[in-house]
Amino acid sequence: MLKSVKQLNKASQVPAWIKAWALISSIIVTWDFGYCLLRPHSMEGGSLNFLWKPYNLYAKIDHFYGLHAFELQDGFTGAQAVMNVIETALNLLFLRLLSSENVSVGQANLVGFSAALMTLSKTVLYWLIEPFSGFQHIGHNSLKDLVFLWIIPNGIWIVIPSAIVYTLGKDIIHRLNANEKTGEQKSS
Repeated sequence: MLKSVKQLNKASQVPAWIKAWALISSIIVTWDFGYCLLRPHSMEGGSLNFLWKPYNLYAKIDHFYGLHAFELQDGFTGAQAVMNVIETALNLLFLRLLSSENVSVGQANLVGFSAALMTLSKTVLYWLIEPFSGFQHIGHNSLKDLVFLWIIPNGIWIVIPSAIVYTLGKDIIHRLNANEKTGEQKSS
């Protein structure tokens, strides 16, 4: 049993790249939800646009972020921004729990797993909207612009969260299996 506990502790170390992603993505996502929730002030010509200048280009690439969707009161951008607030809160809670002595790494990993799964699911939904809407938000782009200004930057939000879901999910399953074995040993 002691060997099993040592193996569990060894397996429980959260890789630095996951912690870095949780922090860096939280900063980026905060910037993003700020832009989305403060529209039209954050948009080109708005009083706060100086904070979001790169979005002037992105709004031309992805019309969800542009004036047209805002004027149509398309609710998706605002709704996904609210989900971004929750995602960021979960990422920050994950990092806080990892630094707490009163919380196990397994408990923290469940929060980190949930945040990454939320990011992954939300991004896949964001991508799926395009083929189901006839590519109305991104179909106007050249292939080069689409690849370099939409697919690659947004694809990162699928690839890295997928790797986190896999890594933390594997740790959670390992912990559940170890707890199950420990429970079986105690009842014997």
